[in-house]
Amino acid sequence: MTEPRVEVDLRQVPSDEDLARLGAVGLSDPFAVITAFDAGGRDLSAAANDQRKADLDRRLTIAGHRYVDVDACSPDGSHCECSVAVVMGQSDALALAREIGQVAIFWFDGGRFWILGAIVESDPLVLPRHS
Repeated sequence: MTEPRVEVDLRQVPSDEDLARLGAVGLSDPFAVITAFDAGGRDLSAAANDQRKADLDRRLTIAGHRYVDVDACSPDGSHCECSVAVVMGQSDALALAREIGQVAIFWFDGGRFWILGAIVESDPLVLPRHS
């Protein structure tokens, strides 16, 4: 996880303070949040997910991408997926997510977060969502 710990609530537009904290851990440029867990939306075993995460880390390291480990959690903390925040282009991030079987990614454009479909086609969704 990042040091110092950074927590951003995606139900709100990131504040100037949120942006400064992200920048302090090397995430001021656009980046993707990608998980290797539960490919295709299937519940995989802990061992399978751990292996997938190790493979993703190795792949990003070999390619020279700057990334940090993050937990992407539901607001109540009842569900978390071990993920990475990785500085790379949006098209490369989506291609990687498709290759590892991910339904979608979070994308940070430098000011806002989005949900972008990977193996599932969908319109980009800016966060926070409004009804």
